[in-house]
Amino acid sequence: MSTQVESERLLREARQHHLAQVNGVLRRPGMYGRDEMAERLLLEAMAAVDGSLARWQSECDGLRERDAFAPTGVRGAYSYILPVEALRDATASVYAEIAHRLGWLELDRTLSEAEFEQLSSGIGDWITQDRALSAVIETFGPPSLWIGGTNTYYPKTLAYAMARPERGLICFHLWNAFADNAPEGQLRGVHPEPVLLAVRHRPGGFPGSFSFTPEGVSRRPTDDQRS
Repeated sequence: MSTQVESERLLREARQHHLAQVNGVLRRPGMYGRDEMAERLLLEAMAAVDGSLARWQSECDGLRERDAFAPTGVRGAYSYILPVEALRDATASVYAEIAHRLGWLELDRTLSEAEFEQLSSGIGDWITQDRALSAVIETFGPPSLWIGGTNTYYPKTLAYAMARPERGLICFHLWNAFADNAPEGQLRGVHPEPVLLAVRHRPGGFPGSFSFTPEGVSRRPTDDQRS
C-alpha cells in the first residue's frame, strides 16, 4: 500500500471518528458536560480535519454579530429566553445549525421543501396555544434531530430541517421538571409530558427569532432568576 493511499485511509478514519463525535454531542449534549465547551471543541476539531477552520471561525463570528453569543456563550444568550433547566439542549441546537451548514449534521429525517415551507409559514399561529410534546410530533412528524433524552421529566429540543441547509433549523424548545409536591418516594413531573415553550424559526437577530406559547411567556426568566 502506497504512502498516499495509507494517508488517505487514515484521513477518512479520522473524519468518520470526528463526525461521530460531533453528532453524538449534538444529540445528547448533557452527557458531555454542563456547558457548551464540548460542542465548540468537537466542532473545531471537525473543522480542522475537514480543512474548514476559516468557515468555522466565520460561523463563530456570526453568532456574536446576531447576538447569539453572550459573554457566557450561546447558553448566556438563551438564558434570556428559557428556564435554566432547558438551556443545555437548546444551546446545542445552535451548534447543530452550524454543523448542518458545514455539512456535518446527520439528520434522522429530512423535510421536503413543501413540508418545511408549510411548517415555517404556519408555526406563528400554531404556537399561540400551549402545546405538548405529543402534539408537536403528531402535527409535524418525527424531528430531523432530537436533542436530549426521551425521559418525559426532562427538557428537550426538537429540530426540523431540509437536506439543504439554506433555511436553517426550526427548533422546538420543550420543558418539564420534577414536581416538588409529589408523594414521598414517587417521581412526578410538573406536566405529564414536556410542554412547548418557544420555537426558534425566524432568521436574523437571535433575540427576535423566537415565538412563544403562553406557557413560554410565563416561564421566561426574570433578571433575578438569571442571576
